[in-house]
Amino acid sequence: MWLFVAAALCAITVSVTTVAFADILGRALSSIMRGTPFETTWLIVRLGILTGIVAVSAVFARKLLSSQFSERLQARLRQRIAVRLTHATAAAMHSRHSGEIVSRMSSDMVLMEQFLKNDALQLVVQTLTAVLAATYMLTHNWFLTLVSIAGTPVLLFVASALTKPLGPLSTASQAALGQASVTAQEAMAGAEVVRALNMTGVLSQRLERSLDQWLTHSIATGRQVAKLYSAGTALSLTPFVVVFSVGGYMALTGRLEFGLLIAFVQLINYLSFPVQEMPRLLGQMKTEAAAAERVLDLLNLPVERLGGDLGTVDTDCLIELANVTFTYPGTQNAQLQDVSLQVRRGQKVAFVGGSGSGKSTVLRLIAGDYEPDTGDVIVGGMSTRSWSLNALRRTMSIVDQDTFLFDDSIISNVQAGRLDAHPQEIQEALDTAESGFVQDLPNGIDMPVGEAGGRISGGQRQRIALARAFVRNAPILILDEATSALDNNLERKVYANMLDGYPDKTILAVAHRLTTIRDSDVIVVFDAGRVVEHGTHEELLAAAGQYATLWNLQQSQESSHE
Repeated sequence: MWLFVAAALCAITVSVTTVAFADILGRALSSIMRGTPFETTWLIVRLGILTGIVAVSAVFARKLLSSQFSERLQARLRQRIAVRLTHATAAAMHSRHSGEIVSRMSSDMVLMEQFLKNDALQLVVQTLTAVLAATYMLTHNWFLTLVSIAGTPVLLFVASALTKPLGPLSTASQAALGQASVTAQEAMAGAEVVRALNMTGVLSQRLERSLDQWLTHSIATGRQVAKLYSAGTALSLTPFVVVFSVGGYMALTGRLEFGLLIAFVQLINYLSFPVQEMPRLLGQMKTEAAAAERVLDLLNLPVERLGGDLGTVDTDCLIELANVTFTYPGTQNAQLQDVSLQVRRGQKVAFVGGSGSGKSTVLRLIAGDYEPDTGDVIVGGMSTRSWSLNALRRTMSIVDQDTFLFDDSIISNVQAGRLDAHPQEIQEALDTAESGFVQDLPNGIDMPVGEAGGRISGGQRQRIALARAFVRNAPILILDEATSALDNNLERKVYANMLDGYPDKTILAVAHRLTTIRDSDVIVVFDAGRVVEHGTHEELLAAAGQYATLWNLQQSQESSHE
């Protein structure tokens, strides 16, 4: 903050020395014309030189200090936004597109930087200079001053009216640019899908529509800015014409000293130029304010709660859902309805059911991503509402179907599960995940996987993610379709390795292929957000319910493919 205050003081110094220099210039010329002794005139000239040096130094210091203030504030702001994003609730992040957030962090941040670095203090300098210049002129010749600025209020009113539409236009323009960024990012992130579905034309049309909207709003903004410049030019010319004509006549008739006329001519420049620039600055600041609002809005994202108790996972009944009902924010239909189930420590539990039946939602509730509308989710004998979320998640290793890898080496991605993992532990985790393919890759375990793991296949990405979860060595392992990209044989091997290598872990798995999870201790069947069956594989087949129907269907499909 002290940097901005110091820059503001420098801005004030610039304004004061600007007016002082004009006064000194006028006094020097009057002194020469009156034939004042050289010593007196030279003293005035030296004072003018000193004033000029102070002014130049103040301009340099203002630019330097405002630049440092802007850069430090941006760094702090980016850091706070990054922290906010990492602590944002799952609902908040799911409601915003990453491309739109990137747009706010890039193009909107640039406009905000322009405001902090230049326009804010420029407005201070120009406004204060205009006020000081007008004050000086009024105290030395009020008549000429009033005549020269008589038309200014009317022109300022016109400029103000022209400035009003800029805020909404700028907001709409930045929003359209953000949507264009969303489309462009989706085209890059989903390039394979776009090519496979031949969607290049569709995405091109979406991008074209967004850019057309941006162009329309930008052209409208440019039109308003052009009008503002016209108003500013009129504001700057009018006082000059008045001072040169009226002031010149007064000087010729002896009613005004020639030196004071020169001072007025000098000051009218500093009076008219700020007034000329004022509409442009106000318009630009409207745009920058709209951008700043979009950036600062990220700081208002809802974040996950802090605090909570440190629970334990040593209880026999490790996980329990008690009459849980849950509806995703922004939707009307409940995703889970009156769900109750228990998981004992060390059990291997599988969740099966159709798409949208609630399997993954249960896992999200257990991980603390969401809280139930009614009922309770209990881990280690304590409600997840009471747990510290950090402590709760330290007890879990989670692998989702949509695998995410960092743009780093394979070993760094695996080690992200536990930074202090030894090379032997990393290799054991890779072996458990059947990741022998790593040895055949260029540079082996040190090979960069590319953005989101784009340099390796989907099945390879999933196995790296599994190894990352295994090396974390948490007591609870949550797998949400974590092997969906693997073939049947490889999937069965991974699950067999996992059961043999981690017999004491509590495993919750959502798997599409029922042959993979047939050896689970408990299989829970979901339908339309409810638990409709649970038991072992044999018990569920004997019950001849939904699970038996799914099993027979998959078995017949596999037989037909053989």
